[in-house]
Amino acid sequence: MGLEPRSNLDFFRRRAPVTFLREFFKLSLNLFWPVSCPICGRLGTVLCEGCLTPLFRMQLPRCLSCGGSVPCPLHPNSPEIHSGALYAGHMKILIHQLKYKRFASLGPRLGWGLGQVFTAPVADLLLPVPLHLGSPRRYNQAEGIALGLSRAWGLEVWNAAWWMRRVEARVNLKRSERRALPSDVFEVDGRLKGLRVLLVDDVSTTGTTLSRLASACRKKGAVVVGAYVLAHVPA
Repeated sequence: MGLEPRSNLDFFRRRAPVTFLREFFKLSLNLFWPVSCPICGRLGTVLCEGCLTPLFRMQLPRCLSCGGSVPCPLHPNSPEIHSGALYAGHMKILIHQLKYKRFASLGPRLGWGLGQVFTAPVADLLLPVPLHLGSPRRYNQAEGIALGLSRAWGLEVWNAAWWMRRVEARVNLKRSERRALPSDVFEVDGRLKGLRVLLVDDVSTTGTTLSRLASACRKKGAVVVGAYVLAHVPA
């Protein structure tokens, strides 16, 4: 399945306000190198609606505290991790392109699609899982997904969390090794106190990363409503 997004645009970073000059530059690039859907090749869109919608099939929620099935006998009052798809097929390939091939413009588009699958939760903000310390990427794919959810649900995105230490990349670890993530690996901004927070990431395998981030939020007085990811890796 040689799926390759055919866009020359490497995602205009959204940390600064949109300016006329940047928009003009983007339109100029699209004029000479138009974007196209990576699945069907349709021009004019990063991922067309006809290909975006079938990517998602709502999965059963899982416990945010331990990653187990819901209702969880160990954590009956725990928030839940909600996944829009299985980590397989086109979704798996697109996430790989998003993370490792610098097609960051897929992030907001996939986030928008995820937002159409679920009803907007009652919350104050979206909190993306931060980039690992020392990551070679210049953008955070979880932030891009959160930006798409923001448009779908009308919630703000806060980059208010960070890693406190370097850890081995999750992608090559076994499930048992993933669960060994230190409990104090995250820190969050104290301004989250009293706010209802939704966590956002690209993929969830054991749920440990999201669980650790949720714990850091609670320590600062935030209320973690739940977590949303594009895809879940089946056991």
